[in-house]
Amino acid sequence: MIEPYYQEKDITIYNADCKDVISQLDEVDCVITDPPFSKHTHKNCRTNKDAAINYTSIDFDSITIDQINNIFNSISVKCKGWIISFMEWRYIVEIEKNPFTDFEFMRFGVWLKTNPMPQISGDRPAHGWDGIIYLRNAKTKPYWNGKGKHGNFYHSTVADGLHPTAKPLPIIRSIVENFTNKGDTILDPFFGSGTTLRACKDLGRKCIGIELDKKYVDIAIHRLKQEVFDF
Repeated sequence: MIEPYYQEKDITIYNADCKDVISQLDEVDCVITDPPFSKHTHKNCRTNKDAAINYTSIDFDSITIDQINNIFNSISVKCKGWIISFMEWRYIVEIEKNPFTDFEFMRFGVWLKTNPMPQISGDRPAHGWDGIIYLRNAKTKPYWNGKGKHGNFYHSTVADGLHPTAKPLPIIRSIVENFTNKGDTILDPFFGSGTTLRACKDLGRKCIGIELDKKYVDIAIHRLKQEVFDF
C-alpha cells in the first residue's frame, strides 16, 4: 500500500508512479489529466532559449500508445463518468478505434494556443494546438453542464516556468465546472504542477493527484497553499 505524500481537506497527493497507485483507489467520478506525449512530439519540442542551438524543454519521459492503453484501461475501471485528457493527437486517433474498457469515444477537442511556439526551423508551419479526448463511461447516461457549447479552447500558453507543458488554469477550471459537480471526486494521475488540484480546490471538488517527479509535487503543494487564486 502506497501512502499519500500530502493531504489536506478534499485533496490527496501521491508522489509515485500512477501504475502503482491506481489499483488501491476507490471509484472516482471523473478523470481529468495530461499525460506525456509521444517520443516524436517530445523530440520536436525545441526552443532557442538561452542557447545558440536548439534544445528540448521537456524534462520527463515520453509515453507510448501501449503505455497509454495499459494505464488508462486500469483508470477506466475506477471511473464512473468522464475521462478528459489532453493527449497526443496520434494516440487520440488510435483510441477512437479502440476505446478503453467500458468507455466510448464522445468527442475530440482542441486547445488552440494564442501564442504558440514558433517553428524554429522556419521550413513549415508551427503546430499551435493540443488535442483533448473526451470519453464517457458507456454504462451511464452521458451528461455535462455545458449544454450545447463546444469543448474547444482558445487561450495563451502558460509562461510561469513552473512546468514545461502546463495547461492554463482557466481551461482546467472550465473542464472541472462542465464535467463535474460540487463534491465530486476527480482523479489526475499525471498532475504535473498541480493545475487540476488547484482548480478542484477553488471549485469545491475533491481531487486525488498522482505525480512521479517530486519537484513538481512540491510545486503543486505550494500552489495549493496559496489562498489567492492564481488565474
